[in-house]
Amino acid sequence: MPRSKNDQPDGTTPTSVVRPFEVASRPGQLRIRYLDDYIIEVNLANGAAVTFGRSREANIVINDQSVSKIHFSLRAVAAGVELEDLGSKNGTWYAGRPVRRITLKPGDDFWAGGCHVELLGLEDVAVEIAADSSLGPLHGESVVMRELFAKMIKLGPTPLDLVIEGETGTGKELAARTLHDLSKRASGPFTTLDCSQLPENLADATIFGFRRGAFTGAEHDQPGMFEHAHGGTLFIDELGELALPLQMKFLRAVDRRQVTRLGEPGIVREVDVRILAATNRHLDTEVREGRFRSDLYHRLGHAALRLPALRDRELDVIVLAEQFLQELAERGEIERATIADDAKTLLMAYDWPGNVRELKVAIRRAAFVCTNSVIKSEDIQLGRPDDLAHKLAKAMEDSGAHKY
Repeated sequence: MPRSKNDQPDGTTPTSVVRPFEVASRPGQLRIRYLDDYIIEVNLANGAAVTFGRSREANIVINDQSVSKIHFSLRAVAAGVELEDLGSKNGTWYAGRPVRRITLKPGDDFWAGGCHVELLGLEDVAVEIAADSSLGPLHGESVVMRELFAKMIKLGPTPLDLVIEGETGTGKELAARTLHDLSKRASGPFTTLDCSQLPENLADATIFGFRRGAFTGAEHDQPGMFEHAHGGTLFIDELGELALPLQMKFLRAVDRRQVTRLGEPGIVREVDVRILAATNRHLDTEVREGRFRSDLYHRLGHAALRLPALRDRELDVIVLAEQFLQELAERGEIERATIADDAKTLLMAYDWPGNVRELKVAIRRAAFVCTNSVIKSEDIQLGRPDDLAHKLAKAMEDSGAHKY
């Protein structure tokens, strides 16, 4: 069954009116040299990766046979510039070692196959940010999040379909709900279609609906997800999981805003929906590799938002952790708890592969097992106990030196 706007397991409330924008600075203008002769400036947008490769499909084309068609990407993060190898044939190398993903700083250099690349400088750019450090259920004091909020405030009231990208656990569904609440459709339904949970034999029926008797077990007429979302927003979660055979049918429905139920050939039903689609995949890569239709990608991608990973959100880790503790206390689940310095060090040093969702689970557990309502590093269960984050927290605890 679809989930409606009023059936919100996270208990969120409609997004309130927001204050005007402000201006801030963040790293965004990267100057690089490649093949020892070519110097270019690259604009690194908020959260978006710039791709490099031999193909014209790359954002920056490098004419070198040792470079793959789409070889690597660069994007601005809190600690510098994140380099990611995109499955290249000849590899991406830093300090003589192959790397998949690494954060570099101006002055560093690396090799893409036989192509030498140097990061010459990273300049700040002025960006528009939201005045508030929260938007609906989303929270963040970092520039990267408040820049995201500003974009959402602008895009929310528009009729544009959107693709929301981001790693698992970054809050893509919360972002979609917020966009819905900011829209003129806020009083209409918010219906979720999770492509990762679609049973293959019932996918058509789930999406487009069916008539009684259309197949074994179809005992009554049933509208599909498009019809359930009529007058509101259809949130398509894990869009990248949609099977190729379904993508063409999906494109027709998206393009025409019309659906035909199974068992009703020739009967067309008009639907009035705005589509917000989320994915933890890089859909441009999926398109290049033939796993996702380019026409559907471009049809849905009237605009795109990318939610930053938690490791790129500066001090938001502590802000969010304290927010979660406050929510637990307000619900009466715990006494108001605090976070000790060694625990803060651990939280800041960890790279959070599960992002905000992982942080919330970790803080909830720690709040229930800590002593005297003070969370220490030993109360926080993260990764391996011998990893770098744990070692750093232990060393700072032993030395008595803390950042906070």
